[in-house]
Amino acid sequence: MIKLVDLLKEVQGKPKAIFMAGPAGAGKTFTLNKLGVTGFININVDADYEELLKKEIGKQDLSSMTPDELSVAGKLMGRARVTTREKEEQAISNLQNIILDATGAASKPLLKKKEELEAKGYQTFMILIYVSPMTSLKRNAERSRNLVTSAVLSSWKGVASNIDTYKQAFGDNLVLINNDPEDVDKSFNPESILKLYPQPKGKEKSPEEAAKSKLEKEKLNQDIKSLLDIERDFDTFDEAKQKINQFINS
Repeated sequence: MIKLVDLLKEVQGKPKAIFMAGPAGAGKTFTLNKLGVTGFININVDADYEELLKKEIGKQDLSSMTPDELSVAGKLMGRARVTTREKEEQAISNLQNIILDATGAASKPLLKKKEELEAKGYQTFMILIYVSPMTSLKRNAERSRNLVTSAVLSSWKGVASNIDTYKQAFGDNLVLINNDPEDVDKSFNPESILKLYPQPKGKEKSPEEAAKSKLEKEKLNQDIKSLLDIERDFDTFDEAKQKINQFINS
């Protein structure tokens, strides 16, 4: 007996999955609209998370939260992940076209998901967005739900570190778009950044914890400076749109 999902595959062709990746403030929604990508179900944990933050805490700005509020926010993220996973599983079971919207700061889970989807018959593509650290910090500060400075910089480093990994994994099915403004600030000065975007105090650390934290920040800053020295080849929006249209219509 022929299964319904098999019939759908024959009629519709292979379902499509687009991975969106980029640091905080990358402008993923703006990019999707500009590229004209429609007809996909957007799987984004942030949508559910922001609703929970408004309902349970009354605000979305993580950088202004007390340690107790941040603890609650962490638990709410767990709840958001559950509901988002359910939405994703439902869409995949129906072989619907999906957009998996995340930062891409960690490559292993993303590439594992890519393999799982391809095993189910999906074709995969990645829209990878680049912005400088200062652009990421500035746009993050302007959002209603902004992240703490250390989280923004860690996310930026993770995405930038994985660009070559994603290029190798997705091959021709990847576009790399530079979403920096024309007047972009390409500098990276940790001391001035902390003055512009101060960190919340949080819980007091022991001397050992403070020393460890200092070393981690120093390494993060050095890693970011090294990544900024790499020359990147970007796709124009016209080139990206052409590649995506070819993928969607294949």
